[in-house]
Amino acid sequence: MQRTTLSLDGDWDFQFFGDEDVALQDVTEWRTATVPGPWQAQFEDLRDRQGRAWYRRSIELPMDWAGAPVFLRFGAVNYHARVLVNGIEVAAHEGGYLPFEASVGRFLRPGRNEIAVAVTAPTDDPDAYPEFPFAETPFGKQSWYGPLSGIWQSVTMERRAADHVTGLRVVGELADGSVRIAVQLAQPLRRDHDIDLEISGPDGVCASLAAVAAAGQDRVTAEMVVPQVQAWSPESPTLYRLTAILRQDGESVDSRTESFGFRTVETRDGRICLNGRPILLRSALDQDYYPDGICTVPSMEFLEDQFRKAKELGLNCLRCHIKVPDPRYYEAADRIGLLIWTELPNAGRLTEQSARRLRATLQGIVERDGNHPSIICWTIINENWGTDLVHNAEHRAWVNKTYGWLKAFDPTRLVVDNSPLWPSFHVQSDIEDYHFYAAIPDHRGSWDGFVERMANRREATYTHHGDAKRTGQEPVMCSEFGNWGLPDPKTLRGADGKEPWWFETGHDWGEGVMYPHGIETRFTAYGLDRVFGSLERFVEAAQWQQFRALKYQIEAMRRQPALAGYVITEFTDCHWESNGLLDMRRNPRAFHGVFHTINADTVIVPQWDRVAYWEGEEIRVGLAAAQGNGETVTGTELRWTVDAGAVGGSEAMDLEPGVSHGREAVFPAPTVERPELHRLELEIATPDGVLATNHVELAIHPRRTGPSAGPATVWTPEAELADRFAALGYGIAADAAGADVVVARRLDEERCAEVRAGARLVLLADEPQDLQPVFPHFQNVRVVSRHGSMWLGAWASSFSWVKRSGPFARLPGGPLIDHSFDRVIPDHVIANCTTWDFQARVHAGMVVGWVHKPAALIVERNCGHGRMVATTFRLLRDAPGADPTATALLDGLVELALKGRDGVREERVRETAE
Repeated sequence: MQRTTLSLDGDWDFQFFGDEDVALQDVTEWRTATVPGPWQAQFEDLRDRQGRAWYRRSIELPMDWAGAPVFLRFGAVNYHARVLVNGIEVAAHEGGYLPFEASVGRFLRPGRNEIAVAVTAPTDDPDAYPEFPFAETPFGKQSWYGPLSGIWQSVTMERRAADHVTGLRVVGELADGSVRIAVQLAQPLRRDHDIDLEISGPDGVCASLAAVAAAGQDRVTAEMVVPQVQAWSPESPTLYRLTAILRQDGESVDSRTESFGFRTVETRDGRICLNGRPILLRSALDQDYYPDGICTVPSMEFLEDQFRKAKELGLNCLRCHIKVPDPRYYEAADRIGLLIWTELPNAGRLTEQSARRLRATLQGIVERDGNHPSIICWTIINENWGTDLVHNAEHRAWVNKTYGWLKAFDPTRLVVDNSPLWPSFHVQSDIEDYHFYAAIPDHRGSWDGFVERMANRREATYTHHGDAKRTGQEPVMCSEFGNWGLPDPKTLRGADGKEPWWFETGHDWGEGVMYPHGIETRFTAYGLDRVFGSLERFVEAAQWQQFRALKYQIEAMRRQPALAGYVITEFTDCHWESNGLLDMRRNPRAFHGVFHTINADTVIVPQWDRVAYWEGEEIRVGLAAAQGNGETVTGTELRWTVDAGAVGGSEAMDLEPGVSHGREAVFPAPTVERPELHRLELEIATPDGVLATNHVELAIHPRRTGPSAGPATVWTPEAELADRFAALGYGIAADAAGADVVVARRLDEERCAEVRAGARLVLLADEPQDLQPVFPHFQNVRVVSRHGSMWLGAWASSFSWVKRSGPFARLPGGPLIDHSFDRVIPDHVIANCTTWDFQARVHAGMVVGWVHKPAALIVERNCGHGRMVATTFRLLRDAPGADPTATALLDGLVELALKGRDGVREERVRETAE
């Protein structure tokens, strides 16, 4: 009797009862739910609801199944399931991620049969769910993106022989082609049986045969040899197939096939080695969530398409984040050629019960998925979630014991005990990884410091309680970092034109900046259409800012040969989280076609101190090439050019594993009539073509001959400021009354009185203070620190912009600020300006996440007979005139303050300009 499978996917009767425990016979009304699929993804009133529910459907039993062994199989049901066939309970299962099945043949009858499933998805109320409160179950990211409940993977009914194969474990040894095989059987075989084993190669041709006796056993082991094996790798995802045929008296009664590959993964001298060779992990975090079904995979084609896009981006690995994916995820990764670093879903707190469930889930993951060559690493805990490693020695002992158990249970893969974010750490781990988020360009210094500390093992990555088991040879890497872009909301709409339901989520995270719904309204209300032209152009600019940020961060890490790889947060957007390389529907970002140039084995890694220059200044950019695959490439040439070859240079160099340094690119900044962006183009060429490309974008300003507003006098109460403005060509007045512009760092009553009397004040606000006196009709307009607030933008990125018109039209690029603003990026913002101010009087500003928390960076305000122009840009960092961006901003502020002062003044400025 050969296996015959009947899919039970499709429409099921469904009803939800909250915490109420309702018997099946008492259910009087039904909805229709699609299986597989979480109920939260299907019913608007159940988006955030956990509790108890019934599923029910009828099936027509095939005529030739009567009296045969029949098995009902569930891919995964979250969290607890009781299965009834024709009113009789046939199975109960706890655990939300792994498959289970029941023998149901004796409960079936000819014709129509009813299958019902009672699902319990617990809340954290121990009175309602004393056996398994939510926090003591493995749940992973359900605490972030919302719950995942119900029958969320496929359901099948299968006719089999009573004696059949239930599992195959296959371990191939790359060194000699030997294959260790374990065949698990449904029951001890009571009669003479044999098992034929056949291994077919990637070409489908038989590569090895064996036969083993199976009588009286429920587990049979064997060893085979495949000659001249081919290794599995991302570049060559070569798969073999093992078929086990169970025979009785020579006749086949059952068979099962598993794919596997020959590959090794280990650590050696601080590197991760695949098949004996160093590999640089170019990875991205993957939440494994999907646009319409939460965690239910749309199709195998969908998986394969997203994995092909991952490889187009230059990725060779995905870190599947704290969840157990559909097994098709690994099947697709095996075929496409992606390494997978996969993780145990966390619980909410570590208790005896949750520890038992975590161990059972971890064991089930290895047993279900252990044959996949794509999986190279397991993580037990992420960022200390559900444990207290920082303060609790018992928890540290638990994670270390689990690490040891897992290494023994599956010695073919790496294990990370806790993938840490400060203040947590490792106890014992095969990889010394760490998480760090820093927005770029805002926090370039913080990022550089972190990278340098990690490369020299000076970051606090291991426990300081005396129980660390660290060799000092673990590969070091940053396993979470990233910056936000934003998707185009129109591309996320469904076929009905409506925005996705998860646009209404995220409002309870990060002071509301994660909430997508209403982005179009906010964009217009804050006057950003006057800055960017349209939401589509703003989205495109945000995506290119994300590219520039990731480019800088990757280059900084690649300059450190001690680092063994990285994990970008993240592969795709996830509901309200918008830091993906693809959006939630797997649409590419604007930079999709060029991202591989910075995310490859061989990359050019320029190093610069600044990118804004006056024409004629000497520009120096350090040049190096990073080679991540452990190979030496000879006969290459590193070339650089500016302005289509007007200036350039080259040198021959051999690329060694790690980092090879070349000579600096040294050249004068081009002569320009107006501020412009120029590109330093870089490439590594071989006799066979171009191996790598990169570029550095430079902001070039014409030499300044004086203030852009023409002759102007300044008075300031600070001698240091007076000296600065004098050095910039401004006249220095004896007092405020005789000055064109007053410049100060604080708004006190004396400055307010001067403004009301007619003064034009430029406020360089580099510390918290109240601006209320100049905004008399509105409350709480204040200069506030970004640190300790969502304006910091370290994770949910902030988007800072300057309106490139009027006095600030001389700033090239934009409107979003880029690396040319590196030395002036503010530590403070001007909070609580009104939408009226953003329509016209805010000339530079910031929004966070999905266009929330608008704040000003430059704002003007009339008060009495005068005007104040305030900014939080840090314009006093360098010597006067040293930084063109700071100088252009300062000139623009003065010009803005003087705008419309009087006809005489405007005529004098115009004559000077002419």
